[in-house]
Amino acid sequence: MPRFIAIFSSNPFHTLAVAQILSPRIGICPPDGLLLEVAARYERQTLKRLLQETETTGQLKTGIASTRIAALFAAKTRSGTVVPPGKERDFLASLPVSLLSLITQEADRKLLLTFFQWGVRTLGELAALPEGELAARLGQAGLRLQKMARGEDTELFQSYVEGPHFEESQELEWTLDSLEPLTFILGGILERLCARLQSYGLAADSLQLVLRLDNHTSYKRTLRLAFPMRDPKVLLSLLRLDLQSHPPNSAIVGVLLQAIPAPPRVIQHSLLEPPVPSPEKLSRTLGRLSVLLGENNIGSPILLDTHRPDAIAVEPWPLEQKSQRASRVEQKSNRAKEPTRFARRTKEQKNRRAEEQREDIRNSAFDIRRSTFDIRHSPRLSLRRFRPPKATSIRSDQIVVCAGPWRSSGDWWTGTSHKWSRDEWDVEVLDGSICRIYWDHRKKTWFLEGIYD
Repeated sequence: MPRFIAIFSSNPFHTLAVAQILSPRIGICPPDGLLLEVAARYERQTLKRLLQETETTGQLKTGIASTRIAALFAAKTRSGTVVPPGKERDFLASLPVSLLSLITQEADRKLLLTFFQWGVRTLGELAALPEGELAARLGQAGLRLQKMARGEDTELFQSYVEGPHFEESQELEWTLDSLEPLTFILGGILERLCARLQSYGLAADSLQLVLRLDNHTSYKRTLRLAFPMRDPKVLLSLLRLDLQSHPPNSAIVGVLLQAIPAPPRVIQHSLLEPPVPSPEKLSRTLGRLSVLLGENNIGSPILLDTHRPDAIAVEPWPLEQKSQRASRVEQKSNRAKEPTRFARRTKEQKNRRAEEQREDIRNSAFDIRRSTFDIRHSPRLSLRRFRPPKATSIRSDQIVVCAGPWRSSGDWWTGTSHKWSRDEWDVEVLDGSICRIYWDHRKKTWFLEGIYD
């Protein structure tokens, strides 16, 4: 008869590595729990060796029982407890019902409040409830919680299986001090790596390159791909472009390349839409532009959450977008899912909508006439701004008319270099031009922000 050893550790990764040596069947209990399935005659030997191997990683909480739930509760409440076979229900009887929240789903946790309202406080009280009446009120979810309270496992044991590691390395017989021979070696490594990914039906979501240098240091680069791919030629081009812009500072004596796997990208092309550029070619083009302009200068500008003028940032372009046809199909399916009572309109609702549309048209016509009148009788000026603003020196005898100041500041609460404070003025100078100038309180300088046309 198998027995289960429950372990809770402050260093679960090290404990997992030790547990994989002691037992082939291991279960993961997030965030810091493990379950080992062992034969009954080896349970104490396994636990003793586990404690010896992990004594330097912190104190463990352990429990042994014939069911997984009893072992977990023994480790969580009374560490070191060994529950005899067949005594699981007696051991759990005095424990609080709230312990079930550690191993249940969010939907089942709501039932624990129901038990509290019924006056059920311990697992023994829950186990003693009549099954028929409990099922009539709470359904199968209530019966499942009752089985747990009795120390019975409600699900099959799923053993942890470590996924494959997609990693290739090569030690060099001589040092490399240029990119060309390194590219040749990386090409062979990528061929093997992509072949392994192909055999598992996966693709590379990102690449991690580690170069061992002759000065006894390591040089690491992470290449994040726009979408999962497994074309070795495209990956080689992207790696080469990345190393051109970020070369190592010493000769290379070893290469290690690791791929982070992900499901491959599947595209269904449409017969009714024109073909679009290949994302692989676009990735290669963006890589070349990054070498020429820098990684932080390629992307789409976005406004930052601040009132600071011209406060923008650059984010990478998403290469994978929905087609218009796919979005139209999605909109149709969403409309089809709407209830029929919202899709139908009565005659009175249609008349009300038509009246609202006529009112909108009348208001729009009035706004157009009013805006035409305003434009005709009041001249408008447009500000042609300079980016970046130009430093200027201006004297009071050069100004004919001025308006201002308009004081503004911000980002001073962040404690960074992005804080700003300035006084803006609109001035007309002797040559008749109207300008927007401002005094920067941090730089103590006048700047010309733009000219009115």
